[in-house]
Parts: sequence; C-alpha cells; structure tokens
Amino acid sequence: MTEKSKVKVAVIGSGLAGLSVAYLLTKGSDKFEVHLFEKNTSLGMDASSISVGPNKEHRIDVSYYSHLLRLYNHLQIPAKKAKFSFGWYKIQQDTAQQYAPTEVASFTKNEPYLIYSGARTVGYLNWIQRNTHSLMGSVQALVTFFWNTCIVAFSYFQILLISLYMHHKGHLKDPTHEICNLTLNEFFKRYYIHEYFAYQVFVPLFAAVCTNSHQSMLQYPASDILEYVALGVFEESYVAACGVQQVVKRLSAPLEHIHLKTQITNIQFDPSSRHRYQIQDEKEQSYDIDHIIFATQGNQAANLLKHLAHSTPKLKESLKDQIDMLSRFQYDSALVINHTDVRVLPRNPSHWRALNLAVIDRSVDPGDSELIVPYPHDTTMATHILNMTHNQMPQEMIYMQTTNPCLSVDPEKVLSVAWFERATVTLDSKRALQTGLFTLEDGEYELGPCQGKNNIWFVGSYCWKGIPLLEGCVASAEYVVIKGIARYEGVSVNVPCCLIVLCLASSGDIQPEYNMCVDTCSSRPHLLPAYLRLFGWTVRDDCRYRCMQTITQEAIKQGTRIHQYHGKWPFYRLYGIQEPASVLFSILNGLQHYKYFFRLKQQLSNTYYLKPIYMGISICGMNAWIWSTVFHTRDTPWTEKLDYFSAGLYILYGFFVAVLRIFHIRHRLALAVWACLCAGAFAAHVTYLARLPRFDYGYNMLACLIIGGIQTSLWLIWSIWNVKKRSYAWMAGVSVVLVSLAMCLEIFDFPPWLGVLDAHSLWHAATIPLAPLFYRFLLRDAYAETNQTSVDKRSS
Repeated sequence: MTEKSKVKVAVIGSGLAGLSVAYLLTKGSDKFEVHLFEKNTSLGMDASSISVGPNKEHRIDVSYYSHLLRLYNHLQIPAKKAKFSFGWYKIQQDTAQQYAPTEVASFTKNEPYLIYSGARTVGYLNWIQRNTHSLMGSVQALVTFFWNTCIVAFSYFQILLISLYMHHKGHLKDPTHEICNLTLNEFFKRYYIHEYFAYQVFVPLFAAVCTNSHQSMLQYPASDILEYVALGVFEESYVAACGVQQVVKRLSAPLEHIHLKTQITNIQFDPSSRHRYQIQDEKEQSYDIDHIIFATQGNQAANLLKHLAHSTPKLKESLKDQIDMLSRFQYDSALVINHTDVRVLPRNPSHWRALNLAVIDRSVDPGDSELIVPYPHDTTMATHILNMTHNQMPQEMIYMQTTNPCLSVDPEKVLSVAWFERATVTLDSKRALQTGLFTLEDGEYELGPCQGKNNIWFVGSYCWKGIPLLEGCVASAEYVVIKGIARYEGVSVNVPCCLIVLCLASSGDIQPEYNMCVDTCSSRPHLLPAYLRLFGWTVRDDCRYRCMQTITQEAIKQGTRIHQYHGKWPFYRLYGIQEPASVLFSILNGLQHYKYFFRLKQQLSNTYYLKPIYMGISICGMNAWIWSTVFHTRDTPWTEKLDYFSAGLYILYGFFVAVLRIFHIRHRLALAVWACLCAGAFAAHVTYLARLPRFDYGYNMLACLIIGGIQTSLWLIWSIWNVKKRSYAWMAGVSVVLVSLAMCLEIFDFPPWLGVLDAHSLWHAATIPLAPLFYRFLLRDAYAETNQTSVDKRSS
C-alpha cells in the first residue's frame, strides 16, 4: 500500500492507552500510518521510572499499570504474584515545636493502629506490640485489639456480602437503581457501616488505590467501589517481573513514527486537504492527519479542542458536546517519590509491611516543601517497600516509593520525583462516561456519541467503567480500534486473541461489512412485528439477524466461509424463535422426563427409600429442558445463565443420585451431609459464574465434564460389576455411555444444514431416546431392591 493511500492516525500521549491503541492499529492492518506523540524524553509508561543498584540493573516503575495478565502474556512479559501486606498508621507529634520541613520526620511518632497479612480476600490482623509498663495497659491494649478486630471483620464481610449481592442481582450496572446514585459516604451512612472501619480503614486504603484525596474518595460512586470489591474476591495481585520498561519496549517495537520531546500545541481543520486535520508541535512542525486519538487526561484534550473550536467556527457546535463531556471529569494531583528514607515508616521495623498507609494528625505541622503534597494533606501517604515485593533487589538498602508524602523525605535520599494527575470519579463524571464515551446497549458496551465525532477519539483509564486502572487503558483502546476507527474505515483489524479484553465471540462480529450493515439498518425507521416484540427483539437485534442472513446467503453463493455471529451460527428464525430445531428437541426431551415423573410416582413403592430422590431426577430434567427451550428461543445473558445453571444442576444431581444408589447410603445423617456438600458445591459454582463480568464458558464446561465423567465412570463400573447378578445392570452403563457419545457431537461443529440443523441441535435430538433407557433401569432396579428387602424381612 502506498504512503498516500494510508489512513494517518495521530495518537497524542504514550501511556499504556496510547501505546496499546498505536500497537493495535499498526499490528492489525497495513492501511494505517500511526504517529505517536510524547512530550517527554521517553515513552510515557516508563518516563518517570529509574534504575537502581550497583550497576543500575534494577528498574523502579513510577506508574499505575501492573495488573493486566493478558497484555503481559501476549508480550511475553513474565508476571508474578505479589503477596501484599498492609499496615495503617498515624503520624503524630508530641511537641508543638517548629522544625524545618526536612527534619519533621525525625521528631514524629509513627504508630500503627491496624496491620493486615495473608491472602487478598481473607487474611488475619496482626497483634501490634505496644510499650505498656502496667498490667492495666496490657489488658487495655488486648481489649482494644479484639474490639477493633471484631469491628473490622464484621464491617469487611458486611461490605463484601453487599457487594456480591448487588453484583449478582445486576444492581451495580443499573443506572436507575439506588446504589448507582449513592456516593461512598452516603453508602456508609445508608448501610450503617461502622465509622472506624469506614473512615480509618476503608477510605485510607481506597484513597491509596485511587490516588485521591479523602474528600474525593467520599464523593466516589459507591457502585464502582462495590464492583471492584465484588470482582476482586479470590483474585491475586500481580506485578510485572521485569518492570514496565520491557512492556514499553515490546509495545513500541512495531511503531515506525514515534515523536519524543514533541508537544502538540495546535490542531487545524483543513477542508481543502485530502487529510482532515493538520496538527502542529511547539517547533511548528506540521503533520497531516485523518484521525486524532487523545490518550491524555481529558482536561488536556479539552484545552486543545477549545483552541480548535475557536479557530474553526464550522466545527464549534459539534466540538461543544465533546468539550462539555470532558469538562465533567475531575482530577487530583499526585506526588510520587522514590527514596531510601525510612523515617516516613512506622518507627518499629517489625510493623513495616509491603504497603504502609499513613494519615497525618492535625498535631503535625510538616511545613512547606516541594517534597510534600499541598495543604491540607487530605490524603493517604502510601509507602511501598519495594524490597518486599521485588526479591531480586539488593537487600542492603531499603528502597521505597511514597505516593502523596505528607512528610518531607531527606532530599539527599531522594532517587526521583514525579507529579501525576489522576482522574477521580464522581457521580457526574460517571454519567458523562455512560452517555458520552461508552454506552451500555443490550448488555454490550458500544462507543458513545462523543467517540469518533469529527474523527476525534478518546482512550485512557478515565474513559472506562469503574476505578481508573490499567484495564481501562487497554479496554478503551481496543474498543476505539475495533468498533471505532476500523469500522469507520471499513478495515478488518487482526487483534491478537490473547490481548483482547473486548473478547468478541465470533469472527463475523468484526467484519466491517456486517457492522456497517447493522449501523445503517439501525438508523432507518423500523417497526417490528408483534411476535418479535413479544420475544424481546429490539430493532438492533433484528438488524443483526437480517445482516448476518444477507452476508451468509452471499457466502453460500460464492462458496466462501460462513461465519458465526455473537457466538452462534446464522440460523433461520421462526416467528422470533432463534434456533427452531434445538427448541423442538428440547421440548421433546422435557416431555420424556414429564412422562417418567408420573411413572416413577405410580410404579415405585412408597416404602422404597430412593423414591423421592428418583423423582427429583425428573424434576431437574424438566427444569433443565424448559430453560434450554427458553434459551434457544431467545438468547439473552439471563436465559443463557439459566440454561447453563439448570444443565449443571441436572448433571450434579445425577452424580448425587449415583453415589446414593451405588454406595447404598441410607443413614439420614450421611445422606444429609452428602446433600449439603452437593448443594454447597452448586451454590459456589453458580456464585462464581454469576459474579463474573463475562461468563466463563471454559470453566463451566470443565466443571460439567468432570462431574459428568465421574458419574459415567461410577455407573459403568457398577454395571460391569453387577452384570451377572442383575440382568438389567447393562442399562445404566449403556445409557450413560451413549449420553457421553451424544455429547461428542459438539466437537463436530459445522454451519447449520438448511439454516436449521447444527451439531448442537443434533446432540439434543440424540438424547431424546436415551432418557427412557435410564428410567427403565431405575424402575427395574427399584423393583429388585424392594423385593430383596421384602425377602430379607421375611427371612428375619
């Protein structure tokens, strides 16, 4: 492709968002010529990092990007688990004497009031040694420790349970629900969170996580914090084993046009040129550009857009929405110092932890220094002892990274100083995000109206839902590339699968012709028939169906590849029913269980101890096939979950029954224990899958295969063992083996015959005659067991 025919894209800012979007565009298609602009002397992610050690071999990163394993896996950057421990302490001063700012830390009293160790989700509080010289003082310290432990434990699990419940019910993503309209401070009061935990533990911790002031933290949307808590349960923390320097090196490797020490000062609209814009740097160097991607903070982007609007009256009105949207985001400044001054830590080294969170008392006057965050010091001073999480660092020196220092470190022990600006989320900025940058439509995120207007795009941590962290940088970059620029230019972008956070399910989803067809169709007046509205079809859903059918029919004519769309083959729709064959076969399977429910009820003796258990098989079977029918009629996130959960329950219940029958568990206590174990396992399984932002299909399939495989093995072994004693024993083994073989049809996935029959529907068809075989086995076995019991009683 010639240079003139390429689409020129300017990426302003080289943080993780800028690097990601430039990397995806460059690697994804040769149609783009990407120019990356950075005002510093090195790329943004590594701009403030420093090297330490005798030979400068150890890199200290000054960044917020350390937790996205997919990115590291794709770039072959090793990531290692970081076992963080936390300590909360207060900085106090006994005397009112004034000291020079650099000397204050030598005269403060840094005493911890809470120390936490263990796993990220559930750990333990450490006993804090106090210098008490009396029995009463020791007793008081012990009572205080246990009282604080009870408050922290109760309040932590209170917030955890609220978070999990709200996430499970979908309230955290429902803008109309009360929880999405509460600030964190309002949440504390509404749900009666204990003040000690709320304001001395929770707020200082999250102020450090979000790099915000305490006041900003209290104004944070409660739903974002609760979602962070809910999704972080049982997750580990990771750090890049070799630092962000290698991440930057590998992300920037394919980029050909990197402009360092280049600050963009002006953007001009150029209607006479083949390219839309001409951007200029401080050296008055000009660049012709088609698309501009702002990978900077929103306020910096707004300033450039204001100049563009002022100089181009033609664009003033259309730029106003973007500028107004960006102005709704607020920011806190953060100071990060790498140093070796241990005076800022608790004075007792046994109280040091990997992350030390300090709050300064009003009794301390830290003075005025460039090494201190400005008054009123309303933030958490977070000191990370790097040696505790980076074992390869030299141990003869304690290396620390302090964010938002409230005490001045010794200038002679300072290794580096860097100021950052961090977006802080408010209820208003969250609404701006949801209405302007990324909107939620039918359970999927789409680009908002402010993205791509005038060929101007926005990426970065502040552009994504939740707390502004690394995930937002990469996710926003992927959406802008795949659903934005690539779709606008009609280009297929090959995104590395292991890097994708967007996780588009199927190859058809990213076809430019499909997306353009859907967008065009959705923009036209469209009245849906009553039967489609009855099944919950929207105009966009109907457009997706029509477009994929049009493209599929063309592919059949030309003999080219048939694609899947949104995880499914392009089936013919029947009066709003998405998969008619699977629906029919699901109904027929359900009728088999319905039929044998009454046979079991009529033919099994009331004295047979497994009668209610066997009837439970029919109930679970009917439930599973009812939800299978609903799901294949209309595929939505909630019908999909109910289908999978019901199928999982049916498989687990079969395993439950197999153990009871094969091992003759009759004792009520043993039966109750086994039932509780199975119920607990199912509850844990459902809870885990329900809390995930995206359904974990791999885990669900593995869990079902393991339980189903164990059940099949048990019945097969029992059948072989009893085949000579019981003439009907073969029925159990044959039925479970045939069900397993029927499941193998899923392996042979192929486009639907005549737009109706695919491997999945054939699997459902194959199971219809297999259920009666297993039920006949249960009836004959129960009859034999009942007769044997009667004989035994007469003999005794």
